[in-house]
Amino acid sequence: MDGFDVYKIYLAIKLHFTSESYDYFKHNGKTTARLKTFTKRRDRYFFHKLSRSYSNNDCIDYFVSGFINGDNVWIGDVVGKTASENYDKWRKRIESLSYVFESDVDTLFDFIEEKKIKFDDLFKVKEGQHPPLVKLYLANKITVETMLILDELLNYTKRFNKTIKEKVIWPKKYKLMMNYKPFLKYNSTKMKMIIKRKINDR
Repeated sequence: MDGFDVYKIYLAIKLHFTSESYDYFKHNGKTTARLKTFTKRRDRYFFHKLSRSYSNNDCIDYFVSGFINGDNVWIGDVVGKTASENYDKWRKRIESLSYVFESDVDTLFDFIEEKKIKFDDLFKVKEGQHPPLVKLYLANKITVETMLILDELLNYTKRFNKTIKEKVIWPKKYKLMMNYKPFLKYNSTKMKMIIKRKINDR
C-alpha cells in the first residue's frame, strides 16, 4: 500500500459516513479518487505516513474508528496521538466486545434498579422525549456497539424514529449507528445468551 491507496480508503469511508448517497459496501470501497488530484494535496504526506504503519484492513478500521468518534474527520486529525489512542481504544473494545456488552447490560440493569423501573421502560418514549436508553448512550454510559447489538436483538430504532420528536440529536446518532452497523462484526447468538442470562439473574 502507498499513500494514494490510503487516500482512496479515507475518501470512501468519509463518503460512507457523511454522504446520503454513498455506501461503502455497495460501491465496494470504490470512489472517483484520482492520482493527479492526490499529488496536488498539501496533506498527502499524512496518507504516506499511515501507509507505512497500517495494512489495508487496519486502515479501514482506523478511519471507521475516527468517524464514529467525531462528526467530521480531516486527515490531519487522524494521524496524531489522539487519533491513534481512539483507534487503540476502539480495537480493544472490539476485541473484548462480549465483555463490553455484558458490562453495558449491567449498567442498564443498575439503572433499572436505581430508578425502580422495568427493562421495557428503557425503551419507552414519553411525550416524544429521549427514552432512558438513548439518554444513557448520549451520556457515554453505554457504547454505540451495545446500541447496535440491542437493536439487532430488539429492533427498537424503528419505534424510536417514529416517536422521538426532536429532529437533530437522535436522527444524527441513528444515522451514525446505521453507517457503522455493516462494519461491526460479532457473534449474535453469544450476545443474545448474555442478555438472556442477565434478565434471568435479576
